[in-house]
Amino acid sequence: MSYPYFPFRLDSVGGKDQKVLSPYDGDKIKVNSSGAAILRLCNGSRSIDEIVAMLCDKFKSTEADTRGLAEGFIGKFAERGIVWVKNEKMRWFDAPAPESVFWEITAECNLKCLHCIVSADKKQHNELSTDDALSLISQWQAMGVRDITFSGGEPLMRGDFFQLARATKDQGMTIGLATNGLCVTPAVAAKLRELEAGIQVSLDGSTAEIYGGFRGNKQAFSQALTGIDHLVEAGNEVTVGMVISKNNQEDISSMLDLLEAHGVKYFRLIPFIPFGRGEANSELELSPSQVKEVSAYLIEERKNRTIEIMQLEFEPTFSAPPANKIDASTPVECGGALHYCTVTPKGEVLPCHYFEGVVAENVKDKSFSQIWKGSRFLNYFRSMKVGDIKGYCGECAWLSVCRSGCKAANFSRRKLFDSNVHCWIVTENTGLAASK
Repeated sequence: MSYPYFPFRLDSVGGKDQKVLSPYDGDKIKVNSSGAAILRLCNGSRSIDEIVAMLCDKFKSTEADTRGLAEGFIGKFAERGIVWVKNEKMRWFDAPAPESVFWEITAECNLKCLHCIVSADKKQHNELSTDDALSLISQWQAMGVRDITFSGGEPLMRGDFFQLARATKDQGMTIGLATNGLCVTPAVAAKLRELEAGIQVSLDGSTAEIYGGFRGNKQAFSQALTGIDHLVEAGNEVTVGMVISKNNQEDISSMLDLLEAHGVKYFRLIPFIPFGRGEANSELELSPSQVKEVSAYLIEERKNRTIEIMQLEFEPTFSAPPANKIDASTPVECGGALHYCTVTPKGEVLPCHYFEGVVAENVKDKSFSQIWKGSRFLNYFRSMKVGDIKGYCGECAWLSVCRSGCKAANFSRRKLFDSNVHCWIVTENTGLAASK
């Protein structure tokens, strides 16, 4: 039995036709009334048999004709990543509160990075107000959320950032900040130290040319370094996050030298995921084998560096696989919708920020607790099991460790249930390069 799910929106284009609002760049798919009816019935809980029966009743059509139409239509949309199909219906969970929330408090940004998955640029007109944001912080505290990470856009460009951060701190939650560093003055750095914030600064190159080629502003390189210096001098422990791409894959050694010289404590390598603005620059993404080379280098560099190099994606594959096998009914557990979630500038709740564009519920309309428990998309995401993953991952010896890796990477390629598109073990054992 198959259970199709259409997680996106439909928009009227006049007459009986409607348009699929897909988050994938360039997708403007017009469907007629029959197609729209099929998509609306694909909610992850109905089987294809139930959908066919409901269509027959709606259009007074025969079962044979309707089944052929519905299965063919759903199949074509599944190939495009617009409909997702599992062999079991989605479940509803009494999920405990998330441990962490990644909160995009604004879409406004002072850079226009080639990889930006949320296409940050200007402030959105419908961003949460200060009162809405303060209410949300209180809701999280009441639920037992422990950590709030402020991101964006550039979170320091929101005028009430410190008011929100102080409210978070005063209610007993720890604070994280993901920033590009350009707004960090000595005063800002001191306030962040007082808040005991964990800070990650984005820096994707050791020179202005490399950095500017990725983030669109060569002059901002020195500003970012100055911001890092202010943070370190104020006593903050700083992590630098580097999005790996063809622009900077040969620059890692120089990056580590630079960061150590500036007193940065942690280094984090971030995969390039071609979504948002990154979809138009997908040629910058490294192949899995290239990422493997970079990862092997960094694992060796741990022995020689004072900076701490954080856990890398698929790092366990450099060691012997675990002896234990994993049952197909085991949840995928990428962490999104289980241990953490994202709240967008306008208030939508997502498993993580890579899933912007799905039908998501908004904290302006319901309490966060109601959404966390009752969101169809969040519960669908929680329903994903290891046995849903197709291809090589199902037989991989490391599956019990990685659970097939980041789901956002596959979502960006319209292959949610395929073997992980970033994993070099998959490509080495199938002889196929990950298609883009």
